Amino acid sequence: MAIPRRPTKLGPYDVIAKIASGGMAHVYLGRGTDLVGDGRLAAIKIMRHDFGGDEQALHMFLDEARLLSRLSHPNIIQTLEFGTTDEHPFIAMELLLGRTVLDVWEACVAEQMALRFDLAAYVAARVAEALDYAHLLTDELGTPLHLIHRDVNPSNIFLTFDGKVKLFDFGLAKAKLRRTKSHAGIVKGKLPYLSPEQVMELPLDRRSDVYTLGTTLWEMATMRRLFKRGTDIDTVRAVRSAAIPRPETLVEGFPEPLSDIIIRSLERNREHRYQSAQEFADALDDFIARSGSGDPSTLIPATLDRLFPGERARQMGWLKSAVAPNAALMRATLTPPIPIPIQSSVAPLSRIPESGGPRSTPTGPLSAPPLTPRSLRDGPLSTPLSFPLSTPPLTPRAPDTSEESGGAASAPELPPLPPKIRK
Repeated sequence: MAIPRRPTKLGPYDVIAKIASGGMAHVYLGRGTDLVGDGRLAAIKIMRHDFGGDEQALHMFLDEARLLSRLSHPNIIQTLEFGTTDEHPFIAMELLLGRTVLDVWEACVAEQMALRFDLAAYVAARVAEALDYAHLLTDELGTPLHLIHRDVNPSNIFLTFDGKVKLFDFGLAKAKLRRTKSHAGIVKGKLPYLSPEQVMELPLDRRSDVYTLGTTLWEMATMRRLFKRGTDIDTVRAVRSAAIPRPETLVEGFPEPLSDIIIRSLERNREHRYQSAQEFADALDDFIARSGSGDPSTLIPATLDRLFPGERARQMGWLKSAVAPNAALMRATLTPPIPIPIQSSVAPLSRIPESGGPRSTPTGPLSAPPLTPRSLRDGPLSTPLSFPLSTPPLTPRAPDTSEESGGAASAPELPPLPPKIRK
C-alpha cells in the first residue's frame, strides 16, 4: 500500500502541513471541516509511504488505532477519531501545547530548582488515575482488555499551559485485542523505567505500571535519576535489584508520608505494592489534602512559565501562523517550536543486555548540580534542595524468596552526591 508523501485531506480534516516525522509515521496538522466542529485543529498521524507494504507495520498501526479509539479520559491525550480515506489509515489526536515532565525535570536541574512535593504528587496522582482507567478498560462486550501501558516515564507525561496532566504514547501498550506480539528477549519501554518483572520477563499485570510511575515520581520528587547508570547492563542490574533509597535520606525536609507512598509503589515484590493505580492515586491525593497547600493544578501553568519564559507565546504564535489564511497552506513542513506529543506505535524497544562480560564503573544517576539557595517557597517551585555529603546507608531488606523475586535484593550502586549547600 502506497501512501502519498503529502496528503491534502484525511477524513474530515484538511491537511495544513507536516509537523513531525519519525519511526514509521508522519504527523500532520489538520483543520476539521464543519462535520467535526468549526475548524477544530488536530495532530493527524499516518503511516510513512515506505512502510505501506509492511504487513506487520500495518497491523501495529491498526492495533494502535483500535486501542486509542477506546481511551477517553481527561488525563489521557484524546484520540478524536481514526479511519481510512482512499486507503490511507490515519489517527487524529488533540493538539496539546505545553511541555513534558522530562522537559520540566531537566529545566529544574539546569535552573538549580526543584518541583514542589505537592505538585509532583499531583502529577503522579492524575497519571495514576489515567492508568487505572486504562487497566479497567473493556471491549464492547464488557470483556476486560487487560491493558498495560508498559512505558510510563517522564517523556510520556505532558503538562499543558492550561494546567492539565496528560499521559500519552500507548503505542507500546499490551492489550488483549492486539494482533502483534513481543519477541523473547525484547522488552517494550525504556530500560531505566522498567519494572523488575519486565526485566525478568515475567507475565505482566497492572502493577508493573504502578512501579514505573513510582520510578517517575521518585525522580520528580528527588531531582535525581533512580536506575539510570553508565551502561545498559548496570541499569538493568539496578532495576532488577530494586533496592530503593528512601527519599528523605537524600533530600532535606522530604515529607515522610510521601516517602512511604513512593517506597510502597516501588516494592520489588508486586504483592507488596499498591494493587491498583487508583489505590496509588488515592494515597497521593490524601497526602496532598493533608499538606494543606491548596490545589496544586494551579501550579502547573506558573511552573511552565517560570521554567520556560516566552514558550507559551512562541507555541501560540506558531499555531496562529499555522492556521493563517494562505500562509501555512503554502508550506510542506511547519516545524513546531517543540515536539508535539503524539501516540507512537514505534517507541524504542529494548533488548535486555547479557549479564556476562566485564562490568564497567557506573557513572550513576544524574544528580542535581550544586544549588544556590533561593526564596521561592510560596511560588510554583520549591526552595532548592540541599544534599547530604554522601549517600546514607540503605536499610537492608529481608530476602524475598517468592517466585518472582529472583533472590534477595542488593543495594544499588549510587554515585557520589553533590556537596551539601551551606546557607
